[in-house]
Amino acid sequence: MLFFILKLIFCFLIFLIIYPYLGYPIVLEILGRRNTIIKENKGGFYPSVTVFIPAYNEAKVIKTKIKNSLALDYPRDKLEIIVASDGSTDNTENIVRDFSAAGVILFKSAMRKGKNFIINEFIPKCNGEIIIFTDANCLYKEDAVKKLIRNFSDENVGCVVGNLRYIDEKTLVGKGEGFYFRYESMIKKLESRYGTLVAANGSIYAIRKSLFVTLDLDVANDLAHPIQIADKGYKIVFEPEAIAYEKATSSFVEEFSRRSRIVTRGLTAFIRYWRDYHMLKGMWGFCFISHKFIRWFIPFFLIMILLLNFFLYSSFFRVTLYSQLVFYSIGFIGIFSNGRLGKFFSIPLYFCLINLAALVGILKYFSGKREAIWNKAESTR
Repeated sequence: MLFFILKLIFCFLIFLIIYPYLGYPIVLEILGRRNTIIKENKGGFYPSVTVFIPAYNEAKVIKTKIKNSLALDYPRDKLEIIVASDGSTDNTENIVRDFSAAGVILFKSAMRKGKNFIINEFIPKCNGEIIIFTDANCLYKEDAVKKLIRNFSDENVGCVVGNLRYIDEKTLVGKGEGFYFRYESMIKKLESRYGTLVAANGSIYAIRKSLFVTLDLDVANDLAHPIQIADKGYKIVFEPEAIAYEKATSSFVEEFSRRSRIVTRGLTAFIRYWRDYHMLKGMWGFCFISHKFIRWFIPFFLIMILLLNFFLYSSFFRVTLYSQLVFYSIGFIGIFSNGRLGKFFSIPLYFCLINLAALVGILKYFSGKREAIWNKAESTR
């Protein structure tokens, strides 16, 4: 009887791991093909837009970012470019001032207080009907803004998420990150049919300014905004043709820290908001549980499966045990290969990385080690 119960638990945990990665997109596909209608922008819909660029010590990349923003294919009299300095101590602010004649606006905080602080402080001062959030190290394709904005011609759309593509994927971490985000883009396309994207991407997403709500300092803005906007009954959609490019992370330590903080801040947002913003209701709630919530706890499921496997005796369970050990060994080898091995090692490496990071992120949350300020990944600059 005990053996039977252990097998049931084992199988259920396997299901919880497979479902969010494979089962969930299949379910979305089966549920229907109610595609979000994207209206072509033929010149009649050009609302005022603010490109909002938070920056802390971004002297390496801010000049290129501003030039990229000035070259965007959108009516210049409708496009406001704002760089919000979070107490930068390098040459960032001086570089931004050099573009004042081109209409680039500098907002600055006297001291560093975190991205959400400057978002809360300066978004009310922006003039655009639509606010586009982006990062200083992210470059847009020339028509990216036009592609994002066309979705807002549907008055039911409150947030539009663009398509981030990684370049310079030289290391195994970078290759794994690139593969992961291509997979995420596929999930976003499926969720977009229902207007129920559960998270944005900080590099390229837009919201209606009228829907902006002040953010808590220790939550991820690109998760908090979709939560708040979905609760108001607006759709959050994905625009695959609005393309942004960003250098892939090359450092295992940087990517691990980034993923860990994402989980900590995501869990913080859920615990704080789930009741007030009705996060578990309706189609959006289903997508959130399937896409985010279950994934956060997969590392605990993996540990339990490995431990259970030592108590289950049969040829089948010997295969599952050896398969796990081989998979983790491949990931472990990938960590120390320094990018010299092929893509065969990148997926196990990145899977192990994001789940170990999720484990640490959850433990940080419950230990009270939540950060309002974090450091950027220098290898992406």
